[in-house]
Amino acid sequence: MDSGQVIYEVTLRPDPSVDADFDVWLEHHVQEMLRLPGFVGARIHHGEDAEHGPGARTVCYLLRDRAALDAYLEQHAERMRADGAKRFGDRVRASRRILDAGRDVSLTETPAASCANCASPLFGQYCANCGQRARDRMISLWELVEEASEILTSLDSRLWRTLGMLLFRPGRLTRDYLLGRRARYIPALRLFLGLSLLFFFLLALDTHFTIDTGEEAGENLALQVQIGEEQQPAPAPDADTAERPVTAPEAGTPTPPAEPQDAKQEERCADIQVSWPEGMQWADRWLSTERVRAACEKIVADHGESFTRALLENIPAMMFIFVPLMAVVMKLLYPLTGRFYAEHLLFLVHYHAFFYLLLSVVLILGWLFDGELLPQWPATLFVVFSTVYIPVYLFRAMRMVYEQGRLATTCKYTLLGIAYFTCLLLFLVGTVTITAVTI
Repeated sequence: MDSGQVIYEVTLRPDPSVDADFDVWLEHHVQEMLRLPGFVGARIHHGEDAEHGPGARTVCYLLRDRAALDAYLEQHAERMRADGAKRFGDRVRASRRILDAGRDVSLTETPAASCANCASPLFGQYCANCGQRARDRMISLWELVEEASEILTSLDSRLWRTLGMLLFRPGRLTRDYLLGRRARYIPALRLFLGLSLLFFFLLALDTHFTIDTGEEAGENLALQVQIGEEQQPAPAPDADTAERPVTAPEAGTPTPPAEPQDAKQEERCADIQVSWPEGMQWADRWLSTERVRAACEKIVADHGESFTRALLENIPAMMFIFVPLMAVVMKLLYPLTGRFYAEHLLFLVHYHAFFYLLLSVVLILGWLFDGELLPQWPATLFVVFSTVYIPVYLFRAMRMVYEQGRLATTCKYTLLGIAYFTCLLLFLVGTVTITAVTI
């Protein structure tokens, strides 16, 4: 026999008069056997045979290897058997045999003994390790088309089931996850990543952002940044100057040469001043007047296109920090529910996935119903509906997941809203500032 796991099978046939006491003793006896070294597990079977009829109990002990079984037979078998003999005497008959652990045999459609993908043993049509189907021939063109169509039609039916639940059943997806019903849905983090990438991709296609540099009016771009101190208002223009009419130059008067474009750009950003209050001069190392002026010149130079691209790249990263932070707020709002931080994070991951999905639909409808080929009112109506549906969805989701009354949920909903928009505003200001000084 090989050195793998072995089965030690013990068949016991008690007299009917001791059945009840014997079953109680047998449970205790099997537990004692499992405490011995080398025993891995045990299974108790009730059966019958043609010679003795019903009433047999067969215990199959699984041991680590044959050496463990030999050690049991030499050191412990006599003592363990004596306990049953002392209690029941000749009212219980026993027989024993030794089996190897065996192997599973099942019908497969190919004679292959291992998976072609991961080399794991095959016991059926699909590999238990990687899930690939066993094949002994090349895949056909039709099968390629069929597998590609499954991406749009099923994804094991999980995609459409997940999106439908996410859109129309507030909080139900999170509740099912917490109850352990997860295999039927797309994993939460994968869903969040996929929908966030979809939304920001559509947003990048839809965004056209430019900055009016005031060239047509001959104006200068002026900005005064004062942090922590009251800013003095800029002096008003002189009344005489403001009312003085603009006249054409007299004949023979030389026209001043036009300023170079770089000079105009520098003048537009020349009035920017960043001053920090006493005790915060350390912040000047990363947000100084020079850095802000340099960022201003870059933004004005290409009318904000590079700034927009960089901002759209930084906002998803901001959300990866913002969502876990809001999960901390949820943990503080529900201190007595006994829920873990990860459960609050799951709730917010699902909610933001819904948010990204709904806004993606808004963008797509805005393209379709643009007022040229199709009327614009369906897209406008859906925007109004979404504006109402998003806050209502959050309230209903909180009630579904946390199972609290309307009054308690309303109070926590209000506090969450205040914390959410305050933190979001701070994060957006920080992201805009970091984007501007790093482009």
